[in-house]
Amino acid sequence: MHITDLTEVNAAINLAGPQSRAVLAQLTPLDVTNAAFPYMHVRDAEVAGVLCRIMRIGFTGELSYEIHVPAGYTQHVWDALLAAGQPHNILPFALEAQRVLRLEKGHIIVSQDTDAATDPIAADMAWAVKLDKPDFLGRRSLERVSKEGPSQKLVGFKMAQPNVVAEEGLQIVKTGADGRLTIIGWVSSARFSNTLGESIGLCWLPAELAEQAGASFNIRLLNGVGLAEARVHHGPFYDPDGQRLRM
Repeated sequence: MHITDLTEVNAAINLAGPQSRAVLAQLTPLDVTNAAFPYMHVRDAEVAGVLCRIMRIGFTGELSYEIHVPAGYTQHVWDALLAAGQPHNILPFALEAQRVLRLEKGHIIVSQDTDAATDPIAADMAWAVKLDKPDFLGRRSLERVSKEGPSQKLVGFKMAQPNVVAEEGLQIVKTGADGRLTIIGWVSSARFSNTLGESIGLCWLPAELAEQAGASFNIRLLNGVGLAEARVHHGPFYDPDGQRLRM
């Protein structure tokens, strides 16, 4: 058996926003209506005359399509998308914007919000674990965590002061009776959301605290300038019912 790394064979373009279906429809014979091409489905079809793989995803929190195009045709498809989108005031957006958009939906970035010691149950992704399958690597550990519960959990938070943005990697602390600080967690992602008008993020907290929506905790700011209060938030910050993803 031979395995060939095809990582660089394709490029990926994310076409996102309320008008993304209207733009894509101009460039493909594929039926892109909601009924024919629903959320979280994949289709192979031509885009601007190039055979592509199109994934209808929602990482940005809006109606969107991730178009995987043969690398040599990337510029051609990119230019075609920009031209088709001109009547809709299309604009390119880069990774920093995408990081804010995904955070508004509470979507994690693997290796930023998780590490090698993370399990899907603690990361609030228990839906991805199918313990009724035959034996698989890591099953016993996951069964134990599922039964006993994780000690730490990944959860969303909002800052009590909307304009205070917690730096990623900051410690979450608890003040003891003697006034000493004990580290109980850390911030994995944080940004100011212009759409929401407040600072939001993801963090790791003791499971008991993470399960209490609205519970208060303190983040130790850089350079010893003090503590900033934050509150536990469950679910997406933006469009919690996911209606914009499925429109």
